[in-house]
Formats: sequence, structure tokens, C-alpha cells
Amino acid sequence: MSSVTLHQPLDRNLFPVLIRSGRNARIGADVPDSALRLAPGIHWIPAPEAKRWQHRYTLALARAITAQSTHRSARCLTHASAALLLGLPMMSQEPDVYFQVDGAPKRVGTSLPLISVPPTGPPHPNTHEDFYCRRTMLWRRRLDLSEEDITVVGGLPVTTALRTAFDCAFDEPAHNALAIADAALRLYCRSQPNDRRAYIDAEKRARDTWHGWLQRSAHRRGIAQARAVLGAATPLADSPGESVMRWLVLTVGLPSAHVQHPIDTGAERRWVDLCWPDFGIVIEVDGRMKYSTREDAWQEKLRQDAIQAMGWRFIRVVYSEFRDLHALADKVLAAFPADVVASLTPNRDLLWPGTRLEAGLREGSMLGLRRR
Repeated sequence: MSSVTLHQPLDRNLFPVLIRSGRNARIGADVPDSALRLAPGIHWIPAPEAKRWQHRYTLALARAITAQSTHRSARCLTHASAALLLGLPMMSQEPDVYFQVDGAPKRVGTSLPLISVPPTGPPHPNTHEDFYCRRTMLWRRRLDLSEEDITVVGGLPVTTALRTAFDCAFDEPAHNALAIADAALRLYCRSQPNDRRAYIDAEKRARDTWHGWLQRSAHRRGIAQARAVLGAATPLADSPGESVMRWLVLTVGLPSAHVQHPIDTGAERRWVDLCWPDFGIVIEVDGRMKYSTREDAWQEKLRQDAIQAMGWRFIRVVYSEFRDLHALADKVLAAFPADVVASLTPNRDLLWPGTRLEAGLREGSMLGLRRR
């Protein structure tokens, strides 16, 4: 197995502090009152000053590390759990936990301890699901993995970036699978950032690899979604928000958007997140980090003014709008000609089976829905 360097988040609080206690621990440890039990003999200590999103990320990472270290049958972490260790950004903040086993597992899915992560204050145990506490599952997956499909990150065996994206394309919700596939392709292709030819060659190798795996997995459940997700993946997407926006426009049936498209405004060249040159429409997905200073906001205004002066219609999307996908889709479709909208055919391969946009960006694995 090869070694991979973890792309470490800037905030040290994102790394989980785990305590081993009890007779299985080599050295007994006192468990503080703030510690939360993840498994017998393993507790997580939340960082006191962390924000909610930091708690949720760290909890997801702690659950994955705990699962790998406490299950003898676990060969390696896979799916979203591998993506966390590899540093692949995703949209789901508390993904389910996955690991690979060699034989047929007696239990495919197991519920993990319920932990509530409120907007303020520390996480705490809970006895039921609510808005701040969702049921997280541990999934044992029997996968045909070679040694080349597995790498090591921080001492833990995980599937490689391309293999991780491939498995997520089958079993994660399509919006999250696309975010992970984009990130995996971006990581794989940008290993040669100053060599455009090497970048193009790397993308072709990645797609050829996925194509070969898809051919060998023709009867695997979720193959239609996997083909749609991997076919739509691009190394040009810069954030999970951009990936989810692309997933949404593809789901409603719009043609594929140009990603990170250059627009010459006369004075200089500007780049936009998504656009449709044939319709003169631009979509920009904004996060809070984009406007850390007043100067950032001012420069962005000048950029938008210059692009609009060229005749482009500008649509701005913020992350909070993903809470109402139906309203966001209506906002985007309103910019397109009525005859184009009337002829659209939604892509059902990119939606949860039996659901519509009103279901929102559901977290968790497709495996749970299929087992019902």
C-alpha cells in the first residue's frame, strides 16, 4: 500500500480527541464528563469552543476512526469515511460510516449512538432523532478491492480517491456523491498543477479507470446513478456548493453548464462558476469565506458589473438556499426561455428513488432506503 499525505484542515479543533478506557485499553484513562461514548471503551471529547459545523465534521471523523479500530473484520474505510480521511470536501456534514469486509457480513448495517449537535453549547447524547440529531449508520460493505485500491492516511487504511468516489457514486445520495467525485478528480488531476498536458492526461486516466470499474459492476445496485454521477464529475469545481448546484440543474433536466468559464470583459478576463453561453446565463455560488473583508465584496461587485455589462444574466446562490431545492430550481429556471423549460425532462437517476426535490438534501446512505 502507498502512503498519502492528509490535506489537513487549518483548524486544529477539527481533529478528534479520542480516549480509550476500560480493560481493552493498554493504559487506563480517566473519562471526563464532557466525553461522549462512541463505542465500548472509546470516547470522544468535543472541543469546548468549536462551532456546530466543526463539531459535526469532527464527530464524523471520530466515528470513522472508531469503526476502523474496533471492528476486526474491517479491512479499510470506504465511501464517505474514506473521503473524510483523504480530505475530500463533501456536502453532508454527518455522513454514515462505511468499511470494507472480505466475506459476507452477518449484519450489514448497525445504528451508532445518537449524539445531538445543537447550534450552541456542547454535543450531548440523545435518545431520539430530531433536527439537531440524526440517525447515523455503520455499513459493512463487501467490495472487490485490490491492493492498488487501498492507501494509508494517518495510519488508517482507506480506499484511494478514485475508488472512494466510485463507491460513493453507487451508495451516497447523488448530490454528495458528485461533490466527492469532483473533489477526487480535482485531487487526482492537480498532482501536476503546472503541466496542462499532464492535467489532461490525468483526467483521461481517471475516467478510463472509472469506465473499467463500471463495466465490471454492471449488475451492482445503483449503477444508473453511478454512471450519471461519474459522467458529470469535473476537476474544475472548486467547492461542494458548486457541485450541488450542478447536480440540481442536471436533475431538473438543464443541459450541462460550462464550469469555471472565462469571460472577457475588455479590461480583463473573468471566471465564473457555472454558465450557459447559448443563453447568456451565469450562476455564482457564494460562501461566507468569499467575502471576508469589505474590499472582497467591493471587488466582487465590480466583477459582476463588468460581466453584466457584456450582456450576461447573473444569478447568485448562497448555501442557505439549498434548504429549499424546489424554490432554488424555480429561481434558476425563471432565467431560461419558457420553451426551453417546457421541454425539460428531469433526470431521475440523480434523485433518491421515489422522492422529489421537496425532500431536500438528505444525508445518510442510499443503502438505508433500499433496505426498507
